[in-house]
Amino acid sequence: MQAEQTLLRQLRNADPTAFRRVYDRYVQRIYYFTTSFLKSPELAQQIVRDVFTTLWERRSTLDEDIPLNGYLFTMTYGLVIAAFRERHSQCQPQEILQRLTTQSGTDTEEQVLYQELELLYQQAVAQLPPRRREIYLLSRHEGYTSQQIADRMNLSTRTIEDHLMQAYDTLGAYFQRHTY
Repeated sequence: MQAEQTLLRQLRNADPTAFRRVYDRYVQRIYYFTTSFLKSPELAQQIVRDVFTTLWERRSTLDEDIPLNGYLFTMTYGLVIAAFRERHSQCQPQEILQRLTTQSGTDTEEQVLYQELELLYQQAVAQLPPRRREIYLLSRHEGYTSQQIADRMNLSTRTIEDHLMQAYDTLGAYFQRHTY
């Protein structure tokens, strides 16, 4: 954990070598995770680029106490769901999850991995405080923008974004504690 904290500290200080180490450590796992659900190497490559671009853009806000693995895979999971939502814009979230399960191939190991990750995800979301969970679900599952949620809940956009960042951090930590 101390090595990861040092790596995160270096990343926060815009150290390109630290970024490269993070990239090298996680790029293949994120790519395979994404491809196993989307079945599109091109879309998987785009999501990998988005994950690492976002990581670099948010590097100054990274919390050294939040496990990087959980943070990256939570972000990846959200992008995979968004990609399915975009592909199947007429589907409800439950249908998207069903398609994820059925489209993840016939490989039993992939099915088990998906089911374990989905259960972990549901448990992690359930751990969020009620208001934060509502905001997170409106954003990630219903596709609302921060402004739409703010208007709907009579809150500022900044408050919504703070709730979302805290939700991502909590989910990332939960994934880290319960995976690998």
